[in-house]
Amino acid sequence: MSNRRLDKLSDAELVALCNSGRRQDAVDAFDSIYRRHRDYVTRVSLRFCSDREIAADVLQETFIYLLRKFPPSGDGLVLTAKLRSLLYPVARNLTLTAVKKRQRSEHTADDEPDHLPDPRTIDPEYENLAKAMTGLSSRHREVLLLRFVDGMRMNEIAEALDIPTGTVKSRLHFAVGALRNKLDIT
Repeated sequence: MSNRRLDKLSDAELVALCNSGRRQDAVDAFDSIYRRHRDYVTRVSLRFCSDREIAADVLQETFIYLLRKFPPSGDGLVLTAKLRSLLYPVARNLTLTAVKKRQRSEHTADDEPDHLPDPRTIDPEYENLAKAMTGLSSRHREVLLLRFVDGMRMNEIAEALDIPTGTVKSRLHFAVGALRNKLDIT
């Protein structure tokens, strides 16, 4: 299939092609998924660390993880939400693991580093948002970013973070209220 035609397919259709067992269709579809989501995975990684080398490693490991979800038998991944709901926790966890590993090797390990978001690693477009969020806990910042920067719906955030939808709503409500107070928005 041509790249132009594949680029018009939804993530679910590309996943179905990857699951099809037809080697060339699966390779082309996976390549299209990679091109479509590589920048997103890199941005997620950079939210948790400012090291581009770690982000590049996480990008590679994330897509290796995804590739393993497509066995040659034709059975495989079934999307129940957006593909980003699967990619986000993988990239997040791989980044946090890499950061902890590096900290251990540098003998400066923290129990639970609070890496999200560092205003220096946020796209300039979201710099004011990052500065406003500095007083929020990492859990509240994470939900805000997933909702308003990544555009995920509540159920997708819940799936990505493996928490109940009610918890997502609660964290989001608290975070938005705290931002309103901080920015004096009525």
